[in-house]
Amino acid sequence: MKNKMKRILVVLLIIISLLSFGFVYYKLTHKASPKIDEVKKEDEIQTKEFDYTLYDNKSSLYKDYFSNLKDELLKDKINEEEYAKILSQLFVVDFYSLSDKVTSTDVGGLDFIYENIKENFVLKATDTIYKNIQSNVYGDRKQELPKITSTEVKTITPKVVTVGDVTDPNGYTTTVSITYEKDLKYPSVVTLTLIHVEKKLFIVEIK
Repeated sequence: MKNKMKRILVVLLIIISLLSFGFVYYKLTHKASPKIDEVKKEDEIQTKEFDYTLYDNKSSLYKDYFSNLKDELLKDKINEEEYAKILSQLFVVDFYSLSDKVTSTDVGGLDFIYENIKENFVLKATDTIYKNIQSNVYGDRKQELPKITSTEVKTITPKVVTVGDVTDPNGYTTTVSITYEKDLKYPSVVTLTLIHVEKKLFIVEIK
């Protein structure tokens, strides 16, 4: 009887040891599931000339500017300068607010970049301002990154803009000031050059 009890205890100890080892091994070799939230469409601007989409993962400031853009583009007569100003603000907020980016390849503002320069723009962004962004795929990033609280278009200047073999006599240059939640030494003033593709404006240069 005693020998039988001993065998049972030994078997139980072996089982417990194996379970404990398996648990520790799993913890060491498996990370938590990635923090992937489904991005949903929240609003859109769809007309004959314009198409813009707002997704629910954007900041409240970006959503405010998007609302302003929608109001402007749905008018019977669009104020072109106002359109250029709002587009500049949308780009700046989406591109320079790094705190809401998941990885270093999550480049913002691409909806507003001229198609012919987009590839080079992404390469430059990921090699400069986005280069040191730590991954937040698992929602555990501790890195301090810039968050924009407001922007202001200081100047807007009509300009003849040429990109490749395309010339727009009605382009613009805008100067935008940026206010961050905390000064982390990111750009506080940027100059953007915009060009029309038919009725739609795109950014072709950022300084």
